[in-house]
Amino acid sequence: MKQYLLPLSLALLLAPGAVLAAPMRPEVAKHLLQAESDLQKKNFTGALTQVNAAQAVGSLSPDEALAIAQLRGTAASGAGNYILAAQSYETVLASSSTPAATRLPLTQAIAGFYAHAADYPHTVTWVNKYVAAGGTDAQTRALAAQAEYAQGHYAAALRDARHDNATGTAPVAELQLAVSAAQKSGDNQAYFETLQTLLVASPTPDVWNAAIALVQAAPGFPDGLTLDVERLRLATGTLTAPGDYEDYAERALIASHPAEAKSVLDAGFANGTLTTETDAGHATRLQTLANKQVAQPQNASATPATPLDAAIANGKGFETVPGYSTGDLNDAPAALARLWQIESKAAPK
Repeated sequence: MKQYLLPLSLALLLAPGAVLAAPMRPEVAKHLLQAESDLQKKNFTGALTQVNAAQAVGSLSPDEALAIAQLRGTAASGAGNYILAAQSYETVLASSSTPAATRLPLTQAIAGFYAHAADYPHTVTWVNKYVAAGGTDAQTRALAAQAEYAQGHYAAALRDARHDNATGTAPVAELQLAVSAAQKSGDNQAYFETLQTLLVASPTPDVWNAAIALVQAAPGFPDGLTLDVERLRLATGTLTAPGDYEDYAERALIASHPAEAKSVLDAGFANGTLTTETDAGHATRLQTLANKQVAQPQNASATPATPLDAAIANGKGFETVPGYSTGDLNDAPAALARLWQIESKAAPK
């Protein structure tokens, strides 16, 4: 599962010069002033060297210790030493002199530093502290689910992700993680539900493929609905392989929908998925058969098998059937369930 991390700011706490606002000894201040200068030049290694020199003076006052921790945290962050950055900011957060307004951003930053360092237990701990302190940033909250997932704690990752989704804050990446966590934890109901949620948030072909496959694999799913599945796949951009087009066309021809078969075959040839060489010319033979049947007079006495077939026979197109219109194509299971009901009502008693 790909990681998603917070961008880290080097100006988390104070503006330049503010660190040295409190009184401190000249032998400490000179190193910290140089550290600030190095930070402005993005010389993070130099800044850390100066901070360490200030630390070495010893017998530090609370103000001196706080200033050192602040500058060390910023310099360590810039240098990519995220564990040191997190530990330094923990020292800042523990100080009674730290302003209340900076405590929540500090907690958020510490969680982000631990996430960047791939220290997953501490990431979870600090995200929880951030949430407990009233933090609502969705990307920060999502770090806990990611950290749990990285540790193989799939049930916990799923719990965190579903909690965030319940508040309407879960990013798409966290929903993707929830789907994977549900699958890995063996929670089939959660997988079904989180996949539907992801489908609404991000109806990409990959998500549609997973959702349609899930429904089609359900016990008792009738083979008679496979043509409807192909129609749904066409509408969602997931009909991609040559065999998909051929199977769709064959099923449409068997169901006495030659115009539909011709349409899907023509589309396959037009977009290059099908060629005259596909399956040793099978696609071409199907197209010839579809063209021939379309040219033949239709049997006016033939009764469409289902309301869906009737809509297509009347030239309305399957897009007019409830569950297929663009606005409704956000829930594959529900769309197919509706089609299942249509087929069931039309079945012989």
